[in-house]
Amino acid sequence: MTMNPRDRALKHPKTGKSFKPVPPVVPQVVPPSKQKRLRRALPGMSSWSALVIIVLAAGGLASAGWLGGQLIVDPQTLLWVNRFLPDWIPIPVTGLKPPQTMEAIQKELTQAGRMLGEPIQLGKNISFLDHKTTVSDVLLPVLARRSNCQSNCEQIVQLRVYQTIPGTQREQTFQLLEQQAIVGPDETFVLTPLINTGDENQGSTRSLPLMTLNRFEGKVPTQGIWLNLSGRWLRGDSTIAYGQVLHYNPSRFHLHQMLEWSSPVGQEPVWQEMFGGGSPELVLDQTVGMEPQFQIYQVKPRNFLPSPLQLESLSLLEPAIDDHAYEQGLVLARSGLWSTGLQWLESVRSKRGRWSDAAQAQQKLIQLHAQATQTQANKSWASPGQQVLANLVDGRWRRALTVFTANAENSLETAAVLKADSGRLQNRVDATLRVSPAQAEARSWGALLIAAQQGSNAAIAWLKKQPKMTSQERSRITALIQRLEPSAAEDTAAITFSPGQIVGVAETLTKINAATWLKPKQAEALKLGEQQVWYRVQVAGFQDGKRWRLADAGLELPANTPVDRLWKLLGLAAEPPLSIVVWLPDGEQQVASASIKAVRVNDGKLELLAAGDPALAIAKAGNTTHQPLAFTDSALQWQTPETMPLADLVQQQPEWAVDIMPILVRELKRTGLLASATASTWDALEPLGFGTLPVQLATLTGGKLPDIILTVEPEALTDSTERKAPKQRVRPRTLIFSATGKLLYSESSSEADLTYLAIASLGSSGDSAIVASGTSNYSLLRWSAKRQRFE
Repeated sequence: MTMNPRDRALKHPKTGKSFKPVPPVVPQVVPPSKQKRLRRALPGMSSWSALVIIVLAAGGLASAGWLGGQLIVDPQTLLWVNRFLPDWIPIPVTGLKPPQTMEAIQKELTQAGRMLGEPIQLGKNISFLDHKTTVSDVLLPVLARRSNCQSNCEQIVQLRVYQTIPGTQREQTFQLLEQQAIVGPDETFVLTPLINTGDENQGSTRSLPLMTLNRFEGKVPTQGIWLNLSGRWLRGDSTIAYGQVLHYNPSRFHLHQMLEWSSPVGQEPVWQEMFGGGSPELVLDQTVGMEPQFQIYQVKPRNFLPSPLQLESLSLLEPAIDDHAYEQGLVLARSGLWSTGLQWLESVRSKRGRWSDAAQAQQKLIQLHAQATQTQANKSWASPGQQVLANLVDGRWRRALTVFTANAENSLETAAVLKADSGRLQNRVDATLRVSPAQAEARSWGALLIAAQQGSNAAIAWLKKQPKMTSQERSRITALIQRLEPSAAEDTAAITFSPGQIVGVAETLTKINAATWLKPKQAEALKLGEQQVWYRVQVAGFQDGKRWRLADAGLELPANTPVDRLWKLLGLAAEPPLSIVVWLPDGEQQVASASIKAVRVNDGKLELLAAGDPALAIAKAGNTTHQPLAFTDSALQWQTPETMPLADLVQQQPEWAVDIMPILVRELKRTGLLASATASTWDALEPLGFGTLPVQLATLTGGKLPDIILTVEPEALTDSTERKAPKQRVRPRTLIFSATGKLLYSESSSEADLTYLAIASLGSSGDSAIVASGTSNYSLLRWSAKRQRFE
């Protein structure tokens, strides 16, 4: 008589004991026909082998390999599998440690020389015994005392996962489901952020203790439970935080280490929503000194049953889109020029409109760094050397030169900063020159870095290898190099002035009448260098040391004002640098470098004469709709507000959108950009193309919440009346709303004669101002709290 395979005794692979399988019970979810085929395919096969085959089919080789190892080492760790197996393929619940009360667990640990830490509640779960009763999972940290320790000596050496046992016991009992040994990160790993910025202390391979266990609260990913193991290490006057991020998967009773981390600023990682969509990311601050360094980790799936999630670091190595300018922006950002890289990416996005989520994520990471470097550069530092360094870190080459040349003390302090550079500043110079080989100010700092570290001869030799360098530029940089020497700096101290803050409109001149211009007595004769052109700058406003004098209000300068008084009033040093910017029709900026040579008062208007590089857009005035803007570096610093499509803002702030929609529609109807019958709701506006319109967030009125700048591009609207005339380009209209929905600025009504261009910080005060182009000059509009308007 042949024995039925189902009646054969099976042997447990660990204990060797024989047992018979439970008679098959037909599951509700599996038809009987399919069960028969499965049993015929697995005749005489053990439950362990059958399980591996099922997992191979369902979860892949990786999970099956892990399960196979666990089956051999400790089958009881896989009790959760019984939930998903038919009743005729069970894993027997034998060999489990008996349930214990909390008092018994504590007593057992005390006998072993260990201590029980504060329990962490992991929430409700389904009992591993009957797969239906609701119970609780609890995480217990096991502590051990460190040897040769005086205070805070208990470190976490083990984590145990327990589950409450259902029943009517007088005292609650707990079943041990999983336990893991805990080993802290190596000292070398903890010091890695410092090592990357030139720190010579490489650390050792010894493990640092983990002291604290916390559960992440607030807005965290909904999958499972997220925990943070952390420790602190005092190094000099600073505290370095480090630790591990853990994830508990309640459906598998599995605790898994997801990430080791280290933060030189002592900040533990936090979950926050960075890219929209409702799912938070893990943000880690690894900033060292003035070098910002943030890591953003996204939750991603992986093919591993016990822990089906992983944390993936956002990288800037591979461009998210195939675009040369985008790639150049990443090159600049990776070198530390976060603000410049962000400007490149925003320029690409303004041309493309919407782009991929991956590109948005890379831009957000760069923006996070740029905000840090911009804050540093805008800060007033007590040390001139630190002020120069903060500007160089943010790529503000010209502003750093202004501080460097202000006086002898600044020059000497800067020399010490350059000499101490471990390569971070050099990387920025190299990246800038790789993208823009003829960037004059970056070349100046490249030469100064070499001179400070290798000597002036090496710097001069490097200058000779630079492409398209004029003799005038080489002479200017050579003079800057000489300032690094104490004797030379003292000689120039007597002829330097505080940096001037001037803004005006520039135009090119084919020739000049030198007799009508006033220059300092010791200045050279008015002449152009190689490949230079003349610019006449009509001053729109300047800072006289006490206040801003604006042309609209009258500059109060008589025609016979002495040149020395004008020069001093304007705060000008010998041949001070000037930037001349023009906006192309697509919104891109083109910049020419110039230096101020002379000044005059012409018919009550203050004018400057400058010599500089020709700019194609400036030379061909027909290529632009705006006059060239001229300004000294200390007068304006461009801000880079956060930019997003209007649709994203409406989704984030629906109440604000409801408030501004009637006002927005009213203003656009005045200029004919919307038909008179257009409804004042978002549902009516979005199909017309409003969702893609760009908005910027900037603090202009001093409130706690940013104001909202909305630029309406007629070409983007499908309902634009003026768009019907294709030969006539209609200029964009900009409106600015407060965070509460109040209209503050409108180029459809109150500011109809202006065209918004950018947001800038004014001079040393750092006040935010709107830079707008008028019919004959530029306007710098600042918010008046008293009059509740821009003026």
